[in-house]
Amino acid sequence: MLQARKTAISWTQAQWQDFENRGLQLEHYAAFESADQQVAWYGFGALATFTPTSATTAFQEVATWLAGLQQELATTALRQDLAILGGFAFTTFSQQHNAWGDLANGYFILPRFLVKRTSTETALIELTRNDFASDDSLVDFENFLPMVAAVQATNGHLNSTEQAAAWQQAVQQVVQRLQTDPHLQKVVLARTLQVTNTQPFSNARLLRALRQTQTAVYHLVLKVADQLFISATPERLVAVTGKRLATAAVAGTAARAADLQVDTTLGAALLHDQKNRVEQQIVVQAIQRRLQPLVTNLVIPAQPQLLKSQQVQHLYTPITAQLRPTVDLFKVVAALHPTPALGGQPSVSALPLIRQLESEYRGLFGAPFGYVTFAGDGEFAVAIRSMLVQQRQALLFAGAGIVAASQPAAEVRETALKFQPMLQLLQQQVGDISNEK
Repeated sequence: MLQARKTAISWTQAQWQDFENRGLQLEHYAAFESADQQVAWYGFGALATFTPTSATTAFQEVATWLAGLQQELATTALRQDLAILGGFAFTTFSQQHNAWGDLANGYFILPRFLVKRTSTETALIELTRNDFASDDSLVDFENFLPMVAAVQATNGHLNSTEQAAAWQQAVQQVVQRLQTDPHLQKVVLARTLQVTNTQPFSNARLLRALRQTQTAVYHLVLKVADQLFISATPERLVAVTGKRLATAAVAGTAARAADLQVDTTLGAALLHDQKNRVEQQIVVQAIQRRLQPLVTNLVIPAQPQLLKSQQVQHLYTPITAQLRPTVDLFKVVAALHPTPALGGQPSVSALPLIRQLESEYRGLFGAPFGYVTFAGDGEFAVAIRSMLVQQRQALLFAGAGIVAASQPAAEVRETALKFQPMLQLLQQQVGDISNEK
């Protein structure tokens, strides 16, 4: 039987930093921070974990697992304050060049302690299957954490390895296929950047750099044993509150500029660029088709707007609707993933090309990552601008939407821009990177 209790908290920044640093020494730690900073969840430790068996059944498997946890709960009073956190895998696990370990097929946790932060409150929620250790959750939380935060790693020196030339050739193959296959509209091809440090990376310093350098984006974090997944993504997949749904179509990319006038010019050019508008419209139309059987009152603006992060800006169309009575968040996630922004269109043709041409298994990259409460509300973001860190190794991921008009060299430059958010975290901790092509 699951027991839960909630305590209002008002920690200082220094207290929070200490608790998170200590929490990062636990076997499990997770975080979800919304792009607007209005909602955040943090999971310390794991009372239960779940790993899906395959990508095709993962959404129903996690829904069934959550339903079992809901039945275990002794009271329904705190259902909005209890949540599972984690991420799905982009596709079913592949042995080829797999670095993902326990995270390969996706991974979800029911935390032992949750911190929930909204615009109106911050609370500590304690969960247990036994009696509470004391009458005070704050005391239990302090006793649960390791006593002292880990000593942060020394700076070290970074080296990176990428296969940009080979990836550019793969893009050229895709372009040729798109130009000759009238049924294939778009393929999203990803590449990786391997970064090695002479010293182990400091998880605490990486998360501090994440919040300092990557603002106005989602912060997604999942630590299991010595693996740490981080994403600074601008892209919402779906949010559900009650029966109200919000999602977005994001595609097309341009650089940012420090000069406001130049930045505005770049954004205006993106809004009027035919290649990027076609790419984004493919995503809008696919989301519309997938949602229509599941929702009513579907609202889709006729024209996109700009979504800006630190390094890049995208074409962005917000979409809202009402869920039909029998539809839940998991059914919507299953219908939307992978969107053409990360998979291609049609996915039945694009996904085999992705598996054939990408040298690394995607794991959590490009997949839904988020939280679901025991009341059924929740939000998933698309885990792009991400990396997997383990000891001295960091594997960075970036993808680009390839259409018939794509120029392979330009796609290499676009993905190089998309590596920058995670590279900044590593460089802030260590310094310059030596690059090997």
